Amino acid sequence: MRKILFCLMVILVSSNFYSQVNISATAGTATGTYTTLKGAFDAINAGTHQGAISISITANTTETATASLNASGGATSYTSVVIKPAVGVTATISGDIASAPLVRILGSNITLDGSNAASGTTKDLTLTNISVTAPQVLTFIATSAAAANTNIMVKNLNIVNGINTSSAFVMYDGNTTPTGGFFNNVTIQNNSVKKAYMGMYLFAATGAGNGANTLVTGNDLSASGADAIRLGGIYVQGADGVTVSNNTIGNFETANAEIKRGVWLATSTINCSVISNTITNLGYAGTSSGGASGITVTSGNTGASPTANIIVRANTISNFTSSGTGGVFAGIYAGAATSGLIIDNNKINGIKNTNTLGYGAQGIHLASTSLTSNTLVANNIVSGVAGYGYATTGGVNDNGNGLVIVAGGGYKIYYNTVVMDVSQTIAGRPAALNITNGVTGLGGIDVRNNLFVNTQTQAGDKYAIYAGAASTVFSTINFNNFYSSGTNLGYIGGLAKATLADIQAGFGGNVNSLNLLPVFVSATDFHLSATGNAALDNKGTPVAEVTLDAGGTIRNVLTPDLGSFEFTAAILAVNESAKKNSINVYPNPVVDYIYINNDSRIKEVEVYNASGQRILSETINAEKGSVDMRRAPAGVYILKVNAEKGSQSLKIIKR
Repeated sequence: MRKILFCLMVILVSSNFYSQVNISATAGTATGTYTTLKGAFDAINAGTHQGAISISITANTTETATASLNASGGATSYTSVVIKPAVGVTATISGDIASAPLVRILGSNITLDGSNAASGTTKDLTLTNISVTAPQVLTFIATSAAAANTNIMVKNLNIVNGINTSSAFVMYDGNTTPTGGFFNNVTIQNNSVKKAYMGMYLFAATGAGNGANTLVTGNDLSASGADAIRLGGIYVQGADGVTVSNNTIGNFETANAEIKRGVWLATSTINCSVISNTITNLGYAGTSSGGASGITVTSGNTGASPTANIIVRANTISNFTSSGTGGVFAGIYAGAATSGLIIDNNKINGIKNTNTLGYGAQGIHLASTSLTSNTLVANNIVSGVAGYGYATTGGVNDNGNGLVIVAGGGYKIYYNTVVMDVSQTIAGRPAALNITNGVTGLGGIDVRNNLFVNTQTQAGDKYAIYAGAASTVFSTINFNNFYSSGTNLGYIGGLAKATLADIQAGFGGNVNSLNLLPVFVSATDFHLSATGNAALDNKGTPVAEVTLDAGGTIRNVLTPDLGSFEFTAAILAVNESAKKNSINVYPNPVVDYIYINNDSRIKEVEVYNASGQRILSETINAEKGSVDMRRAPAGVYILKVNAEKGSQSLKIIKR
């Protein structure tokens, strides 16, 4: 009898020891042990385990077929399913499954959490399909709104595909030719995705609310070498209400002649945001039609809303290199009949095309086919954009351009800092702002409060602004600063424009625009320096659409600064001001009136208190003038004299 009991104990212990998947459930059979995830899913599908179900992965599993979990209904009956490694366990669920996913989910209220700690963020569970024949790793499928995948959490997983010709993480309808799946209330967070055609592919059927409250955040899609992604990081189509934020994307393979895309909002995607992602090291190493785009918006307005309502904000896009001839090579690309688009507060640097036949690179590439796109481009910082060089024309595919508009209208270009500070190899026609001859709509572009700077050193022309289009495409162009290190400041109407006066005559408007070389804090920090920029201080005009700068500082409501950041020019001491200019201010200290003499026309005099608030302003328009200080309380003030030759600030004392 003792031998029989001993043998039974050995069998039970052995069975538990070799089970890699443990189930606990609140209904049906309370517990179960399985050697594969498929075995556990099959038991749930059969109704063995029901209610709230927890699946604990205690060791590696090898799946011989897809682990497929049905939606709850009929024999399958669960309220939720949580899949998670056991405490302290690091495990891999793997399989060699051709033309199918490793794991398929058809239901709702599902959590896959790869951390082996409660509320943890470590990635301790790996899902890998090692097949090289059209594999997928993790797929969610729903074919109707009634059966939508909802309340889905996928986090802390390592997701590794077997080859980079198929996508790793997929949400769709499961068809060979997909028309879009159904999902909402989905969170995809803190996962690592490697070796895939598309890292994450989210294709929703077009419909109001389909895709709502989907958050793709904090994921890493930047593996390099053999684990690199091939074509796209995060692809979204047809969805209404997806946010893509704080993901790290890059280091894609560069051999195939394709347009690599970090984040792609494709057809009928609406009410979506792409925020605070880091996208780096994309490009193409060949000479065919390859290229790259950090963020692509081609959603159009064919979805469930008459406007797309897309926000592309505060992303960092850098270090793109191509030697290809593809029509898209840009930090941000916006095309199709998309309207209701905001592109703001993005930092784009190092977009370089080295193709020797003269193919281009763009920081921001605007190509909407709508003449009323209602696109706001504001507070962006663009630098380090360069092509190889092509001097014959100034089209989009010829040279480097900081910001280029090739089609459409309804563009509002406000408060951008665009600095062309990396030289091309040979002479060409690069520009900080380029409006090509593809833009023909009347009054479709509003350009205000920007810094357009070109400090390149290669031979030939290097423009602050270039237009193949006619001046009639501008509704407003004013309050900008244009600077070029070249002979000519701009180009329009088939002719180069050497001076600001020529710009004003050729482009129209620009009566309040400037031609000054800004002083930035550093070669990589494009805040305006407090010193050396007095003539640029408060030279903008307020626009209702932009009330904050790129750093979140409130814009001056009367006289904002040009470019992406507000700044305050340094105040010189009285003796320093006297050395720098011939302004004569007296008496100081002052009791009632203070008098100002200057060797050039004084346009305006402003008085600021010790808190930086402007308390007085007097228009002079002469070389001499006065300001009534009788109502000012006794104290120390700053007198700012805005003259034709620049602005100077002096300290005065009121008694």
